Amino acid sequence: MIIAHRGASNYAPENTMAAFRLALEMDSDGIELDLQQTKDGHVVICHDEELSRTTNGKGLIKDCTLDELRRLDAGSWYGESFAGERIPTLEEFLTLVCDTKLIVNLEIKHIPYYYEGIEEKIVQAIQRFGMVDRVIVSSFDHYALRKTAELNPDIGIGLLFATRLIEPWRYAAGLPFAVRSMHPDYSFVDAEYIARCHEYGYAVYPYTANSPEWYEEMRRLGLDGVITNVPDVMK
Repeated sequence: MIIAHRGASNYAPENTMAAFRLALEMDSDGIELDLQQTKDGHVVICHDEELSRTTNGKGLIKDCTLDELRRLDAGSWYGESFAGERIPTLEEFLTLVCDTKLIVNLEIKHIPYYYEGIEEKIVQAIQRFGMVDRVIVSSFDHYALRKTAELNPDIGIGLLFATRLIEPWRYAAGLPFAVRSMHPDYSFVDAEYIARCHEYGYAVYPYTANSPEWYEEMRRLGLDGVITNVPDVMK
């Protein structure tokens, strides 16, 4: 399964509707994106908590209202042809993909800031758009994943890892909620990692794997898919 990381982010500004539409055009199997919460409680799509890298604004998302964020340009930093792209809301994205067969990986960005109530809003949106069977919710904050699973145990849960845990499959098995997939840094993944995760019933979707040679080798070993900036190359 080829999952477009922040949309087709090698070719369009990450986490924008332009990047998501391009991922669809490239026949990606899924799209991964990052969720934050505004000062007035709206769930929006952006990787960084701070605005300066991917918009013409400054400050923290948590300190801005949705109206304030919508005035920002989230495309010009990547290229002038994308001028006028905005920070999307989760609802806008789900409207785009709900009638497709796309798998959606929603990452909750809870670190270093905690967004009170974001899990409830995400789960409600997933249910409202009828996408429970097509969504994986992931996070480096595993408490957020526990809360998501408590709200709706039918939603797939993916564990994100930025460190090399010893036997992470055992860690996952000991959690008080069901895990569907493991999302490690791609450099952690080898034949043993894939095999042991599969023994415990977990799919493996590493990030951010952009080498087709690496992917082809891992695919022969049984890798389930990749989260990549270049979905067209991987396809």
